[in-house]
Amino acid sequence: MISLLVDECFALDYLSILQVKKDKDSKNHGAWHECRSYLESQMSTKFQDILESKEYAGLYDANLKTFEAVGKARSGGNVTAKEVDDCNMLRYNCKVALQTKFFSESAMREVKLS
Repeated sequence: MISLLVDECFALDYLSILQVKKDKDSKNHGAWHECRSYLESQMSTKFQDILESKEYAGLYDANLKTFEAVGKARSGGNVTAKEVDDCNMLRYNCKVALQTKFFSESAMREVKLS
């Protein structure tokens, strides 16, 4: 394993993706739990507040919608590229909201290209 320096919301986005996968299939529980423990050890008391926030719930929901849209696209379902892009933009906006509320002192590294 390697450690990768990322902003807090990138890490929390990854955790929420793992949570979606865990909720879809319990075999993904280990990866989610390991990531959760690793992040919690770095964020201490703020971590639980983040996980219980409406901002994190929004990020989880956005990742769930994105996961489902990509799944439909993969299986030939009725979903447009625009719908997948809209899900991805919703996800990005949720990351910005989480960053603004909990980590306003540091900048997000992700920049969306137009």
